[in-house]
Amino acid sequence: MTSRLRPLFVGVDRYVLRACGMRGIPAVVVYGPYWRDSGLPDLPDCVTPVFVENECSAEAVLTALTRAGLGEERFASVTTTNEYALINVAVLAQALGCPGISPAVAVRFRDKHLQKEAVRARGIPTARSIVLEDIHDDEIPELPFEAGVIKPVTGAATRQTATVRSTDELRQAVRRFRSEGGSARTFVVEEFQQGDEWLVDGVVHDGEIRFLSVAEYTHTCLSVVESQATMQDRRFDSATEAWAFRLAEPVVRAALEALDLTDGIFHMELFHHEGEVSFSECAARRGGFVQEQVECKFGVDLGDAALSLALGEAPDVTVRERPGIVGGTYITSPPGVLFGVPSQDEVMSLPNVEYVLLGHLVGASLPVSTSDTTKRVGEVVITTETLEEFHKRSEEVLAWFADRITVIPAGTKGRDLHRMQSALGYDTRLMSTYRREDG
Repeated sequence: MTSRLRPLFVGVDRYVLRACGMRGIPAVVVYGPYWRDSGLPDLPDCVTPVFVENECSAEAVLTALTRAGLGEERFASVTTTNEYALINVAVLAQALGCPGISPAVAVRFRDKHLQKEAVRARGIPTARSIVLEDIHDDEIPELPFEAGVIKPVTGAATRQTATVRSTDELRQAVRRFRSEGGSARTFVVEEFQQGDEWLVDGVVHDGEIRFLSVAEYTHTCLSVVESQATMQDRRFDSATEAWAFRLAEPVVRAALEALDLTDGIFHMELFHHEGEVSFSECAARRGGFVQEQVECKFGVDLGDAALSLALGEAPDVTVRERPGIVGGTYITSPPGVLFGVPSQDEVMSLPNVEYVLLGHLVGASLPVSTSDTTKRVGEVVITTETLEEFHKRSEEVLAWFADRITVIPAGTKGRDLHRMQSALGYDTRLMSTYRREDG
């Protein structure tokens, strides 16, 4: 009897690794410096961790596997939830001779211009786009649209993204991105899309959609960055809001066929405007802050589904839908140095809160503004009977948290720091001299 081949995971997905432990599935996970520094989650005994300097480098992964004595191992597959490691995973699958996403498909999921071109070629409504090969070039073309959105062509999380409504604004945005000194130099300018922003998270196996969940953002991702709106979304109910699924599913199905994703977890964004749905973009991975909502609303474990797909098995995506509203909201804070936050137990004790993640360590420097859609102090999943109640409870939870978070503003002067000591629970006599009195 031959032993089961182990899947290779590039990057840490705590929910996939949780599924490995629950099912007793041996696996190998390679992880980079972020997890080394911040601390790996508790790994089940059946999972072998391997440190790599760069999850996005084939050289780093292959050399690390070889040093760990795994260079000749045959793997069941190689997969990732790290957006930036997707093409590396495709290359690794070929190098290791195991199943995995193909390089051609991976490219379509990483390059925003190529992705939209592939989708447009199938007649699916989406934005037109042009490529700025290098934003450091002297010549920047005229804006070919009435309004556009500029972003890195292989970016993510609305990072370095801006709305532009004229050629002058386009050039101003380019100058700003140059000055920020980021690594991205090739950008795409897309036609601005009107409407509410939706997100669709699902599972595809053997070319068939086995599960999908449709949700809506309260504010578009772009407005979260440009207007500092709160990142918040909620899941549509497949029974009481079946209209949303009827609108979304044909576009989702056609887009996945155009992009040739036959097996995997996907995270797609759409725009809904005046009763019609258009394609925005799609990732061949689970979306951030999605697992918890989908599991709470539909009873589907996307981490377990990803593990099954990595093993070449049909995923169990049996839906056990919870009635009512399930949604999530990010917890933000004023800028400065984080000094104290409520405990997870305190947050979980609040009515209607089903899940909480607190994502910053005490002592962290909190930015003045939200630069992308991953920036937050924490996040909560809230369940209510109605959408009105969801928005009300979200506001109440955010207000409760704001009253209990302690942030020392950046640049606070000595006099103000001195005044703050007693409120923070410290002796204000820091400059006093003390002497032992016990002989």
